[in-house]
Amino acid sequence: MIGYILAVGAAATWSMVALSATRIVRYFGSYNYNLLRLVGIIILFLPYIVINWSPIYFNKSVFIAIFLSSIIGIIIGDTFLFVCLKRLGPRRQALLFSLQIPFTIILAEIFLQTLPSMVELYGCFLIFFGIIVAIQFNRTIPDDDLENIQGNKYIGLIAGVGLALCQAIGIILMKPVLEVTDPIIVSYLRVMIAAILMFFSLGFMKNNNLLEKMKDVKKTLYSIFLGFMGMGVGMTMLIIALKNGDPGIISTLSSTMPIMIIPILWIVTKNYAGHLAVTGATLTCFGAGVIFLN
Repeated sequence: MIGYILAVGAAATWSMVALSATRIVRYFGSYNYNLLRLVGIIILFLPYIVINWSPIYFNKSVFIAIFLSSIIGIIIGDTFLFVCLKRLGPRRQALLFSLQIPFTIILAEIFLQTLPSMVELYGCFLIFFGIIVAIQFNRTIPDDDLENIQGNKYIGLIAGVGLALCQAIGIILMKPVLEVTDPIIVSYLRVMIAAILMFFSLGFMKNNNLLEKMKDVKKTLYSIFLGFMGMGVGMTMLIIALKNGDPGIISTLSSTMPIMIIPILWIVTKNYAGHLAVTGATLTCFGAGVIFLN
């Protein structure tokens, strides 16, 4: 049960970060923002890692799993996330992100043989269907910059699907490792590996303006804070949840982020989501209830 609660908590954290980060991502750019928030997490979480470090993380199988999860889930997946967020906005990005539900369930059955029960699958279906209905039929404001499409929408679409697939693969890679490790340290190592590789890759990028844009101290500190909340708090909650629960169910519950975005957008933009969006949100809540009660 604690795993399911943490998965929902991670979704709530990510929903607030996604809405808050849209304009910041458009300022720094997808790659620069991703790197900046990772560096902030490394600094803020360092004391915990020093105190709780264990030699088990030098084990070859553990390190390889964490390394691959970092490459696929953070470097590739989160870059996809911010490319999609920058071009399509938080609502459409959340819709595509929900595709991780079927991806994770299928991959978990193939590689981990952990197919949820029929009742749990029914709950997952209700959540997935509710998300699709709620986001697809959510009323939008044509001139709002959180809703406007910027750039090539097909690149945003491909990035959104890639994000969902990378997230699913990252979850599957981490599940076996978490049985013998500290979830917080695992989350930190994933971030550190990604940050190191992204930092060195800056040397191959022409005309990168990260240092110039970092002169805006307010936006820089805000990016670090959002990184702490999204990767530091949200992702750590997800990894702890994954340690204690079925990967397909955890993935499904953590994908309720789009439903949580709807009321926040309603408050921020003063735009009522519409009856169909509310209906979809209700279906999602009912599906989550089925999983919890089961």
